Amino acid sequence: MRRTAFTLIELLVVIAIIAILAAILFPVFAKAKQAAKVTSTMSNLKQVALGLPMYSTDYDDMAVHEYGTSYLNQDTWVGDIYPYVKNRSVFFDRTVMEPKGDLHPDPFYPGFNYRWEWITNLSLNTDGYSRTFGGNSCTSMTWSEGPVRSLSSIDQIADRLAVAPMRYANLEIGWMRFYGIDAAWPTMDRYATGWSWNQLIWDARKQYGQRFVGAFADGHVGKFGKEKFVSYYVDNPAQNEANTYTEFCAKMDEKNLWAFWGRPWQND
Repeated sequence: MRRTAFTLIELLVVIAIIAILAAILFPVFAKAKQAAKVTSTMSNLKQVALGLPMYSTDYDDMAVHEYGTSYLNQDTWVGDIYPYVKNRSVFFDRTVMEPKGDLHPDPFYPGFNYRWEWITNLSLNTDGYSRTFGGNSCTSMTWSEGPVRSLSSIDQIADRLAVAPMRYANLEIGWMRFYGIDAAWPTMDRYATGWSWNQLIWDARKQYGQRFVGAFADGHVGKFGKEKFVSYYVDNPAQNEANTYTEFCAKMDEKNLWAFWGRPWQND
């Protein structure tokens, strides 16, 4: 008599094969999905990158300022660039969720509600692209706010990072700016607890791995790796702040990274 049904052993073998294939393919699908999100973020960054020089064309070649005098309002570089792109979503990294609504409470300081223009997670290189600080060198830099940069004053404009994804306190929301001088010296300790302003760009590695993405001052979008970062604390955490800072400045000179991050004390 001809058999018309599967045996239990045969069914179990088929199920086991399907489970093995799923275990193999699901990580592949996850990587493909993540790669698609990174590509989408780069598309968003491209629109932002084109909006920056359009703004500067209308404002005598001046770079956009990170924010004006209306703290917590829409008066940020995001609000200034928005009319040129007319799309809120382009200011958010697609590897994490875009916050919904206009107002969002500060996770650390109850009572502060930020508009969405403040918590974008595509953030402006404040002191390297937007404006300068005081002082004459890396070791004599002051934190007093200097003038807004002229785009034509940037010598290596194709190398200057203008906007990059970041994380605010390792949350899904971000912050509208970062300091290039800080981003260049994150702690390289992956086991460090908490967060630091110095790690806002570095922490994006959780979504991007070894390659970060960014918009540059000339309007192009590209990837960069951890070679653009200088270890600040880990090399010799016992030395005093002044010596560590001097060491950092020397490393930045040695690796010729000022063209990428920008010299905060100098309008070039």
